Amino acid sequence: MVCSSLRHGVAWIAAVVMLLMAAWSSSVAQSGRKRETAPRQYEPPKPKSPLPSEPQEPPATPSRPRVVGQPDAPRNNDSEPDDTGEDTLRIQTQLVTVPFAVVDKRNRYINDLTAQDVQVLENGKPQEIFSFTREQDLPLTFALVFDISGSQQYSIAEQRLAAKTFLRQALRPEKDLAGVVTFRRDIEVRQKLTSNLTALERAVDDVRFESGGYVYGGTPPLDPSITGTSLYDTVYVVSSEMLPREAGRRVIILLTDGEDTTSRYKLNDAIDMALRSDVQVYAVGIPGGVPNGFGGVTITGIDRRTLERLCEATGGRAFFPRSPADYVTAFQQIEADLRQQYILTYVPSDATRDGSFRAIAIKILRSGEAKDWRVFTRKGYYAK
Repeated sequence: MVCSSLRHGVAWIAAVVMLLMAAWSSSVAQSGRKRETAPRQYEPPKPKSPLPSEPQEPPATPSRPRVVGQPDAPRNNDSEPDDTGEDTLRIQTQLVTVPFAVVDKRNRYINDLTAQDVQVLENGKPQEIFSFTREQDLPLTFALVFDISGSQQYSIAEQRLAAKTFLRQALRPEKDLAGVVTFRRDIEVRQKLTSNLTALERAVDDVRFESGGYVYGGTPPLDPSITGTSLYDTVYVVSSEMLPREAGRRVIILLTDGEDTTSRYKLNDAIDMALRSDVQVYAVGIPGGVPNGFGGVTITGIDRRTLERLCEATGGRAFFPRSPADYVTAFQQIEADLRQQYILTYVPSDATRDGSFRAIAIKILRSGEAKDWRVFTRKGYYAK
């Protein structure tokens, strides 16, 4: 009896096992997977091709000037998007900042103005002043830009000396940044923006005339691509790529005779970019000179009109020393100008940000001899 019951139990267990195995086989057959396959290797996605309907950026016109030793790529200050879902209040008010300096007819600075003494006009309409200070402590970012074309070869040594004196007097390592740029046909960044005075002086010491242009009685250059003078291109590139990412006041200081022979941009383009980047341009006008073939040098003069137009439109000034001995004095005048400015801000009555140019004018309201005072400020800005 016991043996019979045991045989029935074993048979029942065997039947259950066979049913489970049949069910598992059926499941595998339905899934189509007979064995585990090897892991699939990751393939990076292919670049997305733009759809025909997507707008394409037109090529830049004119083509970009050649720059050797590029400034660092713009710093990305964008923060990560906020995905908390909380409402964010965005303030769209545009505050326009206007630095300006005032001198009397003897070129002496007027340092006692108040907000009640001035009126700011935008496109000829009076604006309400938001703040007014006489500022001497704003961070300063400037580029020393040397013309090393053939016409400047006889004065570069004196230019280097004056520039180093200016750096020692004007640069505040805890606040200011400076860079060194040279140009002929091409533009070369000799020293990127830094507060290191030693590095800046070393870069200035390396500035020198490099032969390559045609000299009377000599032979044409082997590489004509390095000859010429691209002043407008230099102002355009330094304004748009080297200075605009920095806080505080941004300044270009040119040492040149003002001649331009090979720029792809025009003078108006250079002024326009300086205004868009909120850059002031100062210039030390230095006469050019070329060998005359008789053992002497022919002075080629200065394009004063170009330098004055470039500087005054951007709120700077052009200085014209009489001799190399006066270069240091010219730099001292630039430093005084930069440290003797008022800073005025206002909220435009026309809040439209349409990218249009808005003309700015500063009017002195004092009577008497104030009518002979000169105001140096930028001519306007772009509402963007």
